[in-house]
Amino acid sequence: MVNLMFISLSSRRRQAIRLTLVTSILFASCVLQACNDTTSLSLSSRSEPAGAPAPSSYAQFTDVPIPAGAAMDLERTIVLGDKESWIGRVVYTTELNPSRAYDFVFTEMPRFGWSAVSTVRAATSVLTYTRTGRAATIQIGGRALGGASVSMTVSPRGNNTSNFNTQNSDPVQIRPLK
Repeated sequence: MVNLMFISLSSRRRQAIRLTLVTSILFASCVLQACNDTTSLSLSSRSEPAGAPAPSSYAQFTDVPIPAGAAMDLERTIVLGDKESWIGRVVYTTELNPSRAYDFVFTEMPRFGWSAVSTVRAATSVLTYTRTGRAATIQIGGRALGGASVSMTVSPRGNNTSNFNTQNSDPVQIRPLK
């Protein structure tokens, strides 16, 4: 009777292990499928001054550089407008490592007419540019399985500085605490 109980317990344990394994495989396949919500876009080229190499860009975004082979993250991208007057956020992944992605953006943005305001190279790099009434902030970070994730936010550049005008305001007085 003891042997039958051991066999029964052992088969229940095997069934539980099989069920756990099958459930884990199904869950992993669902997670991997959900991570695949990206799309590649067709490439076009931007005309450059004579003698300069023509960098690749996506047909939908003719005013910002996007490396060849990049895949757009559709869940995190939102764009309003078209061609060279769009605003919003474009998020894409690239096989370039974060350092090379930074170099690409840093080199190519001026070729598209953008002027650098500030650049910070770090684990998550941030670059800020302006161009004809618009500002672009670009964040570049590494991905767990290699490559980089790039988030480019473009918005209208604010010109209203009246809130920051300190010439007509009372001076700030600093007093020591007692």
